[in-house]
Amino acid sequence: MTDLEINYRAMARLAEQHLAATRATWEAAAPRMVPDYQALVALLASFDEVAAQRSGLGSAGYTDAKDQAEAAAVAAAMRVVKGLRALQLTQPLPELAKAAAYTDSGLTRLRDEALVMALDAVRAAAQPHAAALAEERVTAAHLAALAAATAAYRPLVGTPRGQIIQGTALRTTAKKLVAQLRDAFVPLDTRLDTLEEDFPDLVGRYHQARRLGQAGHGPGAGTAAPQA
Repeated sequence: MTDLEINYRAMARLAEQHLAATRATWEAAAPRMVPDYQALVALLASFDEVAAQRSGLGSAGYTDAKDQAEAAAVAAAMRVVKGLRALQLTQPLPELAKAAAYTDSGLTRLRDEALVMALDAVRAAAQPHAAALAEERVTAAHLAALAAATAAYRPLVGTPRGQIIQGTALRTTAKKLVAQLRDAFVPLDTRLDTLEEDFPDLVGRYHQARRLGQAGHGPGAGTAAPQA
């Protein structure tokens, strides 16, 4: 979740906890506020579930590892591609044309299976010409590096991608829940304001909870942000 979503959830939780602790007082004075409070409780329960699911995915670490493996594979492939281009200058070979035409930006734009196929194609084109490539300063170590980088990238393609897709869906849900929480606070704020004269401390602490955790501040922030 974003900082804004985390902060808003923290603020909402503080406000709900205050209302729970003072329920006997405000419910007796404003019984029509009960459904509004229950709606807030339900939304927070949904928010907690989304947060738990997102933390359980671990997709951020997977994405970082995949990005690093992808960059390493592209760099290893381009070292070999440059040698293939040099070979084409000496004696153009039709079987090398496609592999020699790859560019850094072109490989970088490829993803998942498409990139794996391109890496395999470069390696397959280069292997029969290893001796000639060595004369173009593409050594056996470079070919081995391409094979190793491809092997490191290949396992990161496939099933784990579903974690990112699921994480994106949960992210969208979290945004919707923040919007729903904002709407849920409208009747609560209105009804609490009608109780301010009779219960100034209760309402004051509610407004304090509503200010904390907003505009980038955490639940322990020392500066109050404008109420939303």
